[in-house]
Order: sequence, then C-alpha cells, then structure tokens
Amino acid sequence: MNNAMKLLKGREYEASSYEVLRLTSTSYCSAYDCEFIATANDLKAPLVTVDKQLLREFPSVAISLNSFGK
Repeated sequence: MNNAMKLLKGREYEASSYEVLRLTSTSYCSAYDCEFIATANDLKAPLVTVDKQLLREFPSVAISLNSFGK
C-alpha cells in the first residue's frame, strides 16, 4: 500500500465541489457519481463506464465500455 501511495502522490485530481453539486441537482445521480462526470468534463475526456444511470443521464460524457475503442 505504501508503494502504491508513493506512486500516486501528486497525481490526485480534485473535482470542483460546485460543479459536482450542480450536476447532482440536475440529474438523478449521486454526488459520488457526479464527481466522475465533473472530472471527465474538466479533463475534456470521456468517462468509460458500465454504469447505466451515468450513461443515460450524461450521454455527452459517458461512453459504455463496450462502445469504447470501436
């Protein structure tokens, strides 16, 4: 665990709390799930997921694992 923590140190990413709450208030997703959407938005990257609710609520950001790379 210590080795893993050393490898990841300084590579953490903190999503905007304001954006997470905004996404939560405009969807049926949890704040936990919206953190991933907010991070993907900030990084201008798709969120590859198997979470059906995220795929349904955020189709412009979330992409299914099966569709990714095709």
